[in-house]
Amino acid sequence: MKNLTSILILFLVVFSTNDLSAQNHFCATDKYYVEELKNNPAYRASREQHEQEIREYIKNNPSPKQKTSGAPIYTIPVVFHVIHNYGYENIPKSKILTEVEYLNKSFQNLWADTTSVNPPFKSIIADSQIEFKLAQIDPNGNCTDGITRTVSSLTFDAHNNVKSLVKWPYSKYLNVWVVANISTPGVAGFAYYPGANNPNDGIVIRYDFVGASSNYDQRVLTHEVGHWLDLPHTWGGTNDPGIAINCSNDDFVQDTPNTIGVSNFSCNYSQVTCNTLDNVENYMDYAGCSYMFTNGQKDRMHMALNNNAGSRNNLNTPANLIATGTEPNHVFTACEPIADFKQSTIYLCTGQSTTFNDLSWRGDPTSWQWDLPGGSPSMSNDPNPVVQYNTPGVYNVTLTVSNAGGSNSTTATGLVVVSPSTAANAVPFTEDFENVTIPSSSDWFIENEAGNDWQHSNAAAFSGTKAMRLINHSGNPSGTKDAFVTPGYNLTNIINANMTFQLAFAARSTSASDQLKVYASKDCGQNWAVRYTKSGINLASAGLVIASFIPSNANQWDLETVNIGTSSYNNQPTVRFKFEYTHDSGNNIYIDDINITGTSTVGIQDVEFLATLNVFPNPSSGTAVTSFSLSESNDVKVDIIDITGRVVETVIDRTISPGMHEYTIGEELPSGSYFVRYSVGDNNITRKFVKM
Repeated sequence: MKNLTSILILFLVVFSTNDLSAQNHFCATDKYYVEELKNNPAYRASREQHEQEIREYIKNNPSPKQKTSGAPIYTIPVVFHVIHNYGYENIPKSKILTEVEYLNKSFQNLWADTTSVNPPFKSIIADSQIEFKLAQIDPNGNCTDGITRTVSSLTFDAHNNVKSLVKWPYSKYLNVWVVANISTPGVAGFAYYPGANNPNDGIVIRYDFVGASSNYDQRVLTHEVGHWLDLPHTWGGTNDPGIAINCSNDDFVQDTPNTIGVSNFSCNYSQVTCNTLDNVENYMDYAGCSYMFTNGQKDRMHMALNNNAGSRNNLNTPANLIATGTEPNHVFTACEPIADFKQSTIYLCTGQSTTFNDLSWRGDPTSWQWDLPGGSPSMSNDPNPVVQYNTPGVYNVTLTVSNAGGSNSTTATGLVVVSPSTAANAVPFTEDFENVTIPSSSDWFIENEAGNDWQHSNAAAFSGTKAMRLINHSGNPSGTKDAFVTPGYNLTNIINANMTFQLAFAARSTSASDQLKVYASKDCGQNWAVRYTKSGINLASAGLVIASFIPSNANQWDLETVNIGTSSYNNQPTVRFKFEYTHDSGNNIYIDDINITGTSTVGIQDVEFLATLNVFPNPSSGTAVTSFSLSESNDVKVDIIDITGRVVETVIDRTISPGMHEYTIGEELPSGSYFVRYSVGDNNITRKFVKM
């Protein structure tokens, strides 16, 4: 085309006048490319040399045509790095195999729908003669299936940050990072144009565009690989299609008509924007009908694969194909699998079941061995066993997978939490965090994605000296979630239930979107429902604070209410809560004085008993005394229960006379947290007891 000014200079001029960070774009290649040019002088110099060599080649070869069709003449070894947090973004191998098939169809003109291409452009549809193969040998010479898997919360806010997690040499492999979400809103993927000395070389793409089922989504990675092979958008070097100024820009490809580009993903075969018919079906436009590359684009891609300055010229060499296991007639061998399965904490009530899903990778397992202490069955050779747990406790799970290439094991410690189906904590209940140990008490649990986690802290408290604290001022990645999970509380015979807690939080910006949610569960934590949400500046009890926040007075705390007064939770034998904070740019947060109350439908008739009930000293380093008074004879049973719900001591179980009664407890108990359960007639009440 007529404008042969350096594409590098064009990109710099365009991006100096447009702020793309505030726009919603399908592809962010040019945005990240220009940032790399500014931050990496060596990459910029390599790009300038690369473009100069291309211009010289075009000048000396006005109509370059290496071949028009036939067998592939370039093979590109590919590795997919799946960055995940055990969610949908941890896509199966089948989707990656399908995506490689899609790439080969696109670059070798094998899609059946190319028959739909507008007739004026059918004569220039290119078979690029480029094939993509998953690597079979990794950079260390080990067996691979061309897929790696890395657990990281960076997957939710991905850009170049994920590349520091795992990266193979870009001179030997095309690196593709698969993530849950890209930090620039609305972006499906981005790539880097060829150029040596670029540590960020490769492609980042959202998981839902890999192995996709819809026609349009199937071609997204094709578009990004086009960029990686030095193809700009058909309207030029910007992320802004559909604007008139694009008629003055160029994509430096001879047979793609000048165009402003398609801005709304439509497909208008009659579109004329720069005095000529637009090639809207081109993979490098944003139209909803991506069917083709042109012969001119094929030439530019081939030049990229032969250009030393472009860093792509080693990929197809015989030595590299052998080194990556992608040479013709490569003998495939079974890779030793890497054992993995979903490892987020599983909460169950006694008698409930859960399914463990095998997520092993690198090599396909042919046999499985699950070690499931506490479960029924306690061992299994099923790939995805269903296991029932009948005894309260916290249990590990071990998976060993094997195939002809070897075997591998992984153990998830404390994965399964089984609680009594009837909680030991009777309502009303107050948790002031003074006499509990968290998280070593196994009825409290901490869930942490990355960075800092909730801590049982004496830095500040609303009452007493201790509270739960999460440090967000530094060290917590944006977008990460941190939670703590309470024990279960027995709401049997309770109506109009209510939960309150004291909250201290400071924001650092009026635009921050930090969020606190409180969930409730009536099945020991297997399923959760949101009962409280607060976010942004509305969450801040102490307003805006720039320094690391520590509440200094009661005015910086707010009393918050969680509505559980519904039939879903009233009269339930176990209800537990999860406090989940999502970090944006806020400050430290504190939780204290959790109170659970309600109206009893069957109260203990002897009111004097409640008024005189006591356990002292509490906590105790030795024995303690429990005391109470009865106004008339009654059947009384006093049990000591550990945090798994097991009765470890029965203090008394008989009919006793009216008057004051005292009993020594805890003499034989090891250190830990316990509950003293009093059964008077048909009614129960519980008090916490801590043995130091």
